[in-house]
Amino acid sequence: MRKLLVAVLLAVAMVAPAFAAKGDMYIDGKLGIGVSNSAKTSGEGKSSDISFGFEAKTPFSLGAEFFYGLMDNLSVGFGANYISDSEVDYDGMTIKSGTTNIYVAVKPEAKIESNIFSSIYAVGQLGLAMVRMDGSGGDWIDSIDNGIYLGAGLGVTIKDVVFVEFIFSSSNGAGKYEGRTINVQYTATTFNIGYKFAL
Repeated sequence: MRKLLVAVLLAVAMVAPAFAAKGDMYIDGKLGIGVSNSAKTSGEGKSSDISFGFEAKTPFSLGAEFFYGLMDNLSVGFGANYISDSEVDYDGMTIKSGTTNIYVAVKPEAKIESNIFSSIYAVGQLGLAMVRMDGSGGDWIDSIDNGIYLGAGLGVTIKDVVFVEFIFSSSNGAGKYEGRTINVQYTATTFNIGYKFAL
């Protein structure tokens, strides 16, 4: 946990000096739907191996990001997203899984000369993951600690206000099962549509 906090603080420290300079500021609000979502654990309990993986049913996601433009083609900022719990039946159990993430982000952008599209961009995200995974109808994980969140994606801006994007993300944590630590991971490929609010 200490290494995680150090990593997140370093990421914030790298982004924070950018806000001392003058630049454009804006907020992205987004709503998304999961294209492909999966959850898995790896590790061994005292009596059995509990490693498993499953595809989650299509969840929705909500997100908000604050960005500061360092220059015309590069913005930095921070944000948060919430991926709703989805429920699946697995090996006689009903499992719900989802995640909430807080992160810093870097967004390089290339302007496009078009009547519709304003720009194409990439985005990278690093932060704190709070994975939720709960099972009923069988022996289950006792608790899950927060871990590292990583996200990356591509998007396009329309008329400089609306955007669509695909984001691939990995939310990681450490769970407890029968007194032992196991790894927990929730991965998602999400299609987002959003609106850019200038400040």
